[in-house]
Parts: sequence; structure tokens; C-alpha cells
Amino acid sequence: MDSKQDEIKATISDINVKSTSMTGHSTGISATKMQEKKLSQELTKVGDDNAQTLTVIWREFVDSTTLHGIRYVFMKRQIFIRLIWMILLMSSGGYYIFTIYGGFTKYYGRPVTTLLSRKRLREMDFPAVTICPLNLFTKSKIFMTDDDPLFASSGLNISTCAVTAEARGNWPCGLSILCCCSPADLENDLPLCDSHYRQVLLEVMRQHSNRLNVEEFFRLYGQNSSAMIGPLCTFGWDEADCSAADFVPLVTPWGMCFTFNSGTDNEMKISKIAGVSSGLSVILDAQIPEYTQGKFSEGFKVLIHGQGEYIDEWEGINVGPGQHVVISLSKKQYQNLEKPYAANCTKKELNTYFTYTTEGCLFECMADNVINYCGCRPAGYKVTSGTPACISSEEAVCVKQIAAMVDEEYCDCQVPCSQIKYHPEVSYSKFPAASTADSLIKSGYYADIQYQSYEMQEQQPAYDSNSLFGEIGGNMGLFLGCSLLTICEFFDFLISFLNARNRRVTHP
Repeated sequence: MDSKQDEIKATISDINVKSTSMTGHSTGISATKMQEKKLSQELTKVGDDNAQTLTVIWREFVDSTTLHGIRYVFMKRQIFIRLIWMILLMSSGGYYIFTIYGGFTKYYGRPVTTLLSRKRLREMDFPAVTICPLNLFTKSKIFMTDDDPLFASSGLNISTCAVTAEARGNWPCGLSILCCCSPADLENDLPLCDSHYRQVLLEVMRQHSNRLNVEEFFRLYGQNSSAMIGPLCTFGWDEADCSAADFVPLVTPWGMCFTFNSGTDNEMKISKIAGVSSGLSVILDAQIPEYTQGKFSEGFKVLIHGQGEYIDEWEGINVGPGQHVVISLSKKQYQNLEKPYAANCTKKELNTYFTYTTEGCLFECMADNVINYCGCRPAGYKVTSGTPACISSEEAVCVKQIAAMVDEEYCDCQVPCSQIKYHPEVSYSKFPAASTADSLIKSGYYADIQYQSYEMQEQQPAYDSNSLFGEIGGNMGLFLGCSLLTICEFFDFLISFLNARNRRVTHP
């Protein structure tokens, strides 16, 4: 068709040349006009053919496309029926677009579903058990004088004792250190511990460039594990003996604690079976006559946690003397999803703890800010900079202000992607029996810590990309009766239409 147009145009040009050379001859002019008119009619016919070509392409597409309903809109039939089909097609298409919008909204909302599975395993790793005496310091050590033979042999003669010996006068070293360096107000408990006496001791320590080693003071003057562990300590169904040596000392900002199965001194313990006698059984001695400064109650705080995790003083179970405590544990493992899901979990590591927890991250963040703004660190917090532990009342106020400031958002502490928690169920009974020694009745308590069950909670995407495209494809077939290949048909039609239109523009 294009070659025919070119031929007609060439003929018109040739006629125009001939008509110029035949000026003055009327007969030749008339013949020329008639020939031009004929050729113009043929050119118009070619243009009509191009228009008919576009119509043919559209008609072929309408008749062959797999998009249901469109052929009935353009079929030569009553206009009322064609209008009904147009309304149906547009309604289905509109609702389909609405479902696409809803699908993408749901997808970017990142919903999750939690799968819960409970198992009874034959054996499980036993957790770490940390026991913290509620009594911070042993009375006999605090009131021991410098001339007592046990003072030096027990290692109580720390450097601060030697520096303050003259300023203390007849006061025991431990008592003087509590007076000058404890954040608590002890004037009511210790009549001679007034602000003047405190300032004298602090001035002497400053003159000798001596600062109390808080961790050392806690270890030496606090309760030790050998005195804490009573006549019974067994682990596992075979009741293997354990002792004070199995409890690793741990210095914390609130005093000494002792951890069983810490994972730092030997292999982790395995609990072979669930139920009674499957875990740790121990009798503890609270040493009530040795109480000095503590948490306004007698006994111990028991914390169950994973090895290498930060322990929080606000958690745990308080138990007092004269009780038989049974702690049944449910081990729960949590699997969370990373960003962009709402859990926004993290896989980062901490600098001072082996296992990441949100609580450990917050404490590490708080401690770093205390070092920066207060010039000291919480007791037990390990740093390489040599920063001393916080001891004065002014430093205690600064620490409280920093602790009130930090939170998950400020410290960027997300939940871990994988975490194990131990949920205890506690029951109590009177201990010991009436026939037992009077010393146990006053100071002892019996603890059974054992496994009960294992549970796993795993987050999974509730609506991922497969679900999104599955819904889009399913609704496309339901409302429009087509598939992804139908979209390819539209692209094929568009290409054919544009090619035909380009030919029409090039050869008007």
C-alpha cells in the first residue's frame, strides 16, 4: 500500500512539470486537471485503507482477546445490551482495582502470624540459676576490728582500710567504709556516721589518691557461697552432688550473686527428664544473725536465665527462710522477624555480655552514658578504660538521672531475632519438718528448680509477596476472566496499533 502511494505522488509531480511546458494550450490543461483529479481520488482511497487497517486491528483484538466481556461491548447488536455489558465490565474492572489497592495495603502493613508448638523433650540444656542474698554485707565482717586475727587472714584489710586507719580511730574498717561510701543514708542506723565523719574519711582517701574498689569490697565483706550453700546440693535425676564451688561469684550493682551452671567454668548441665528431681535441689542458709544492710527482707532472690545474659535485679523470685520452694520452668523460644515487620528484631551483639537481650542492651547503654556524664560506672560493669565504680551519693543521683532517661528508642534496643526465656511457676510449703534442726528452721530454705515443658513461638509473614500476587491473579480470573497472558495481549495490540498509526503519519 505504501509503494502505491509513492507511485501516485511521483505521477502527480510529473504531471505538474508537463503542465508548465504546455502553457497556452487549453486542451492540454484540461487533460491535466482531469488526470490530477483522478489521482487525488486514488490517494484518498489509500488514506481510507489506512483507517480501515486500524479498525481491523482493533476488531481482531476485540474478537480474539481472553478478556471476558469486551467483545460483547463492541458486537453489532442492540445498544441496550451493549450498554449492560459495558457496565458489567467497568464494574468488574473497578472492583478489581480496589482489591489490588487493598492487597498492596495489606502487604505493606507487614502482618505476621505466630506459630505455637509445645513439646516434651527427653533432655534440655539446663539454664543458669543465679542466687542473690538479700543481705549485702556480713555483720561479723563489717564489725571486725583491725586487731582481730581473722581480719588479715580473711583478706579484709584492703588498701582503703590501711589508708583510713588513723582517721577511723576505733571504728572497724568495714563500718567506716559503709559510712563514707554507701549511697544510703546510715545516720539513723549508725549514730556516729554523720556528715562530718564522712567528709573526714573521704578527704583522707583523696589525699592518698585512694578510691574504694567497690567490687573488692562486695566480694570480701559480702556473704560467700561456702556459707550460703547448706547441707544438701544435688543436680539431675541421678542426684549428682554439687557444692559451693559450682556457684560462680558475680558482682552486680546491688551486691554479690552466685550463679549455678554459668557456662564459664565448665560444660553446661543437661536436664535428662522433666519433672521432680530433674534439676537443681539445694538448701540455702540465709544467715539471719549476719544481716546488716539489705532489701528490707530476709532470704534470697532467685533468677533463672540463659548463660551469658544480663540479669535484672527487678526480676526474679524472692524466697524467705522456712520455705520449701518448687520452681517449675517452661522454656519458651521466640523467633521474631526483622525489619520491615513490626517486631523489627536485631541480630547485633553486646560488648559486655555473650547473649543479646533487650534488658542487657538497655543496661549497657545506660552504663555507657553513666561513664560519659557521671565519670564513673555501675559496679560489676566491665570496661577497659579503668573508670572507677560509682560510690558517692552525688554519683548515685547522677546514675538515677541517667537511668530515668534511657529507653528502647533512645538506646536503639530492639528485641532479639532469637531468644529463649524461662517462665517459672512457683509453689511453696513449710520447711523444714518439725524434727529438723532449729538452725534450719530459722535461716534455711529448700529450693527445687526443674523443667516442666518446652514451647516455641515463631513469627512468620502472614501475607508475603506470594500471597499478594496470588490474590491479584485470583481476582483477575474471578472478576475479568483473564490472566497474565491477557496483559501481554494488550501490549501486542498496542504495538500493532502504534505501527499502523506511524505508517499513517508518514504517508498522510
